[in-house]
Amino acid sequence: MHFEFFAEPDPSLELCTKVAALEPTNPFYMPNYIEFKRALGFQPWVLALRQDGRIVSGCTSFAKSGRLNRSLEITSLPILPDSNKFWEGLLQFCREARISQLEINSFASSSTTIPRLPGEIRRRVRCEYVLELEKPGLWDRLSSNHMRNNKNARKAGLRVRRAVDHEACQQHIGLIRESMLRRRNRGESVPEDFETLNLLAMIQSEAGQLFQAVLDGKVLSSVLILMAAKGAYYHSAGTSSEGMACGASHFLVHEIGNTLQAEGKQVFNLGGVDQDNLGLERFKAGFGASPVRLESAELFLGSKVRNKLGTITRLLTVGRKD
Repeated sequence: MHFEFFAEPDPSLELCTKVAALEPTNPFYMPNYIEFKRALGFQPWVLALRQDGRIVSGCTSFAKSGRLNRSLEITSLPILPDSNKFWEGLLQFCREARISQLEINSFASSSTTIPRLPGEIRRRVRCEYVLELEKPGLWDRLSSNHMRNNKNARKAGLRVRRAVDHEACQQHIGLIRESMLRRRNRGESVPEDFETLNLLAMIQSEAGQLFQAVLDGKVLSSVLILMAAKGAYYHSAGTSSEGMACGASHFLVHEIGNTLQAEGKQVFNLGGVDQDNLGLERFKAGFGASPVRLESAELFLGSKVRNKLGTITRLLTVGRKD
């Protein structure tokens, strides 16, 4: 079978919809997510394989030009019927488009392997935890700890609400900060910061929506869910100390799963875990979700001189922030 690689800048809604239809459980291919990235200043591209003029595999990617380098980010790798043709076409495209920094991610991807590519400077292995919502006995493998926390939250009277308003976004951001501080104090690895404006733009573009556990009008736990036609992705979450004490986060994920199942979704992806976050891994695995091993890679395709200049610029920028 003959496959042809092609790259399309600023793809039309029709093309984006065709790509999203190939993997309807993946929210990173949805037109709303593309508009979210465009709002942040990225130029969207579709990278795809055609066979007899028909798109058989494709993904979204996002380009951005800096002072020294032009970068391309693939957020989620697609299922590839001909991986060699895809990787050859991608590298050729990067040369023609003068892409010097290439970031290849696999959020919400099926289990994939990234081959060793020229210019690779970093590789990471992670796991995502996936609930198959169409299988019978969704919660049959729920851990005893999760079952107990869910029961405690119900007994306390927690309720779930869905929201996309600005106040709910601010509550979500505040709870993320509280959770990160708690995890850092336990010695876990957490991001130094996160992009508040990105979360707001994501919700404003309707790429995602908030599910929040509420008690007496107070939000105790909040999860941002990215939506696809047949799937959903756990993007970010935060829980207060009060919420931790009554099992709010366990209750909230359990209720989100029930809601998504009732709405006909096929997959609820609980998101990824790095190898050094055992507590988060136990939390996600405790819902009976199946682990999916994934890889990501970063490549530098420009000259050595440009790479050194980029490193110096980043160090100077960090110095100014400090």
